[in-house]
Amino acid sequence: MVKNNDVQTPNEARTFQGNVLRKILESKVLRGTITIRLPNKEKLEVSGDKGGVHACVQVNKLRAFARIWSNGSVGLAEGYMEQDWETESLSRLLRFLADNLQQFENIAEGGFAQRIKNSWTKIKNKNSKIGSRKNIAYHYDLGNDFYSLWLDESMSYSSGIFEKTDDLTKAQTEKYARLCEVSAINRDHRVLEIGCGWGGLLEHLSSEGCRAEGISVSQEQVNFTNQRLKNEDKVSARFQDYRDVEGKYDRIFSVEMFEAVGPQYWDVFAKKVSDLLTQDGVAVMQMITIDEDIFKDYQKRTDFIQQYIFPGGMLPTQKHIKNMFSSQRLKITDLYQFGQDYGQTLRQWQERFIRAWPEIKAQGFDNRFFRQWMYYLCYCEVGFNIGRTNVVQIRLERF
Repeated sequence: MVKNNDVQTPNEARTFQGNVLRKILESKVLRGTITIRLPNKEKLEVSGDKGGVHACVQVNKLRAFARIWSNGSVGLAEGYMEQDWETESLSRLLRFLADNLQQFENIAEGGFAQRIKNSWTKIKNKNSKIGSRKNIAYHYDLGNDFYSLWLDESMSYSSGIFEKTDDLTKAQTEKYARLCEVSAINRDHRVLEIGCGWGGLLEHLSSEGCRAEGISVSQEQVNFTNQRLKNEDKVSARFQDYRDVEGKYDRIFSVEMFEAVGPQYWDVFAKKVSDLLTQDGVAVMQMITIDEDIFKDYQKRTDFIQQYIFPGGMLPTQKHIKNMFSSQRLKITDLYQFGQDYGQTLRQWQERFIRAWPEIKAQGFDNRFFRQWMYYLCYCEVGFNIGRTNVVQIRLERF
């Protein structure tokens, strides 16, 4: 039974809006407690039958509810970005909503117009060769200077491994070391990295004495990487789509690039990896995955990440990964999961982003951008912490 914990005073007389909101919450909240203060100071507090977090929300503008009703979960994020509402802990609120997601599912979808927009967004952001470049540029071409202010010194924009350390840079080094160890790489191998980012893995491969080529469809990243590796004669980066790569490679790496491939091209990607590998070659990849139980709902709508952060992106389940590579006669011979480490990576990114904000703001970014990125980082952290998303390293070999 949902508990209504409202404490009313003469200055907190119930309004029509408050009564409607209270009835909705009482029918939806199963876990935890939520306290909401409306612009007129009216306070609502509703608890579910099961334990959970206590989230608090200050509604500054009633249009926050119209956004949610119209645009669903995306509207919730938009309201935060526009300061329609505040919370003392964004992570705690998002955890509360995640714990009650099944009950809020029909609201999270949004109205008819949002569903039409979702369909159009998926068509518009399709990852063709041209579309892929546009989608990648949207996120990564915010500028190398922007990312360098809050990423660690290795410029790694993927999860570290915190098994032996709490230091972010060392955790990123652990990640690269494990990728190389699992691949059983040697100096005679010809190596390709698909989606080389800012060159963190390429630099690590260089330190191991390996010959490696990296590709990216972000010119900003390619320029940065080649400048970073200008004194290295065995590694380099070039602007190229993975679909255009030719030749044979003994080892292929890809670190959190697959999420940007798009479901229409998952099989294309798997076939290209198979085509590029030598007969006894090995591919090692780090990928973000989504829980099988929520994939169907996730697939049918455009979420906040796809709308505002990574257009064209979609996470696979582990079953998708296994099946698409199996169809190319590639089997997973090693699988390592470390989703909690991604939660820790994201927490440290949040802290670093907040510390760097004065310098980021000086580059011309406004407060809406700050709130958008805080929502993004917290949203992802919660997903990994509760197991809705995970991150894996896999080793692929022929069978």
